[in-house]
Amino acid sequence: MELGRSGARVSAIGVGTWQWGSRSWGYGREYGREDLREAFEKALELGVNFFDTAEIYGGGWSERLLGEFMKERREEVVVATKLWPSRITRGMMWKALNRSLERLGTSYVDLYQLHWPNPLVPVSKYMRVMEEMWMEGKIRAIGVSNLSLRQLEEARAALSHTDVASNQVKFNMLERDVERELLPYCQKEKITLIAYSPLAQGLLTGKYGPGRRPRDMVRRINRLFTPEYLRSVKPLLMVLGEIAERRGKTMAQVALNWLISKPWVAAIPGAKRGRHVEGAAGAMGWRLDGEELGKIDEALRLVKPNKAKVLLQSIALLLKP
Repeated sequence: MELGRSGARVSAIGVGTWQWGSRSWGYGREYGREDLREAFEKALELGVNFFDTAEIYGGGWSERLLGEFMKERREEVVVATKLWPSRITRGMMWKALNRSLERLGTSYVDLYQLHWPNPLVPVSKYMRVMEEMWMEGKIRAIGVSNLSLRQLEEARAALSHTDVASNQVKFNMLERDVERELLPYCQKEKITLIAYSPLAQGLLTGKYGPGRRPRDMVRRINRLFTPEYLRSVKPLLMVLGEIAERRGKTMAQVALNWLISKPWVAAIPGAKRGRHVEGAAGAMGWRLDGEELGKIDEALRLVKPNKAKVLLQSIALLLKP
């Protein structure tokens, strides 16, 4: 698929590298450099060419590891990284980009994204500096992340010579706020919506349940993994399991296919090992049919956790040592 109207071609499934080099996700204990190298090589083998990182992931180690792995294969890879919004001056923004380029070991970034909006700095200011970077060939496309429809329109209005190619937002079966306004707008304007957390941090894989909660701190405090939410989502997981069994797919592949079947949507599930990439890549090359989509929609309407219980359980998890 095309990345916005930038001319770059990316696989509908990419690789999210938030976990790469991050101790919070278990790097160095549960997985290491060779696991990640295997994931990188398996991705290219299977036609997955899109890798998303950021200057803050793993304290910069995500970019360093990706740079190390793609050293001899740069032209095969579409690299997306992100500018942290605390870079509030033109000089700080340029310095951040140059540091990312150094860590990645490349002379250009395919997609450079504003990571989050800064409530104290207009989006337009970031866009004007990023357009300079684009005009100098340091970045090949401008993207944004976590922007509302109004903010996305502001970002586009600030650009004179190019357009915003993508908006990266949280989007999965259980977190669908973007469907109200943002997704229809992106589809109309041919802006790629990059879905992060497309498997709801693993919940939609069927791996977790009331008696099987994740161990890492990132997900232990996520409301989706409270006992009440896990109870509520069980019927949906059963439907995904039935479709997966009939199709000869996994539940994760069904959930990812549901996303990428939508026009102008790409998904970037996290991957720490080769088998994770192999599983995600299996979401491409086929489509859910109308009957299957209808069953999923019906099951989604039944996901109605008790909000008060979820809140109380979330607080309890935060306070738990």
